[in-house]
Amino acid sequence: MSNTEDKQKTGARESAGLKDDCGTQSPQGTPRSCNKLGASPSNTAPAKYIDKKNTLPLRCAVDSLYISYRGNILPQIEELLTVVKKQAQHLNKEVAAEAYISFAGHKFEVKPKGAGRFSFVLSDNWFTIQLSSGESTSMPLAYIQISSELLTFTKIDEVLSHLDNIVYKLGKVKGHPSVSRLDLCMDFMPLPQFKVEAIDIQQWKTRASQIDRFHQHKRPSGWRIGKGVVMGRLYNKTLEIVKSKKDYLKPIWEAQGWDGKTDVWRMEFQMKREFLKNVGLMNPYQINELSPALWKYATTKWLQLVNPTTDSNESRWPINDAWKDISDSCTNSDCDAVKVVTKRRLPNDQFLFVNGLAAISSFMAREGITDLGEALGEFLHQAEDYHLTVKDKPIEDYLKGKAKEKTLRYNTELKE
Repeated sequence: MSNTEDKQKTGARESAGLKDDCGTQSPQGTPRSCNKLGASPSNTAPAKYIDKKNTLPLRCAVDSLYISYRGNILPQIEELLTVVKKQAQHLNKEVAAEAYISFAGHKFEVKPKGAGRFSFVLSDNWFTIQLSSGESTSMPLAYIQISSELLTFTKIDEVLSHLDNIVYKLGKVKGHPSVSRLDLCMDFMPLPQFKVEAIDIQQWKTRASQIDRFHQHKRPSGWRIGKGVVMGRLYNKTLEIVKSKKDYLKPIWEAQGWDGKTDVWRMEFQMKREFLKNVGLMNPYQINELSPALWKYATTKWLQLVNPTTDSNESRWPINDAWKDISDSCTNSDCDAVKVVTKRRLPNDQFLFVNGLAAISSFMAREGITDLGEALGEFLHQAEDYHLTVKDKPIEDYLKGKAKEKTLRYNTELKE
């Protein structure tokens, strides 16, 4: 970064007045606790079962939560973000790697582009925050996605209080935040009597008109029911986390009796603003109170799994016993899981120590080397020669530059 750019960014940051303010009051009057967030859980434990023959419930939870704030961005914040956003677009990657703002205990990456009609996007492992510019009159101040991992291990009220602390530093908020989208889910292990992969489309009794079935490698992997303000999904979560890498769920499942082998399935309902407004859930601080009723509505009124009979009146078809288990499971808000969730978006060990060794194994095969120590030494020696000859710079400078670029992606800092 040039001295001019550095001074411009520093000046904008100072004029914005961003800093950590813990111990103040949120708009709802609850104490903010910036440093303690993450000490308590939020995922809801399923109701305890006795002698169930169809499913073993493993977890009930709020899986996705999107919050909107009305208001206007502070002028000094917009000035700062405009500078940092421009910096994120810089062709020099070392300059672009400095495109972040740090406050309220977070190091947020500032994206080089906005999202839709939102001018700015800030992101770390807890929140993705979309902010509108001061010129916007119809858009909300902020539209925020809370990460599933944070919702899994932290009480919702604590997350919301911390989020209030962040947004009130970014803009002048009008009124209370509102829920734009809420996803409720239940993870369960099918017991032998419940052949979940054998569900037939005729068994779905729903108010939705569209039903889609999905396969993975010619194997049934899930269903999607509906496409409007309410949507249901039943899918193989074990298959899904191979891609999503949400391995943090496995210890939670195991604590509830998962055998570690049987596929875990998820029943999930996505509810959008229009529906939530109609049922009276706009205040995010009411989620814990109203979630059981929403789950009951979704699994008894909006969607059911039935057993077809010869009766021509489908409304009289009996409810599948496994569906009764699913419907009855999410009736309380007891918390079981506890883990501090890092704000950093870090690569996992699989990526580093399996994928990351591909170049070494390829080098060993090319050179015919079987000794790891010899291979590492020769690999580093040839890499140094290559960078000095071809790239005209030491390999240490190259690696430091690449590491600096990735600190932005991972929300980390390099040790001096």
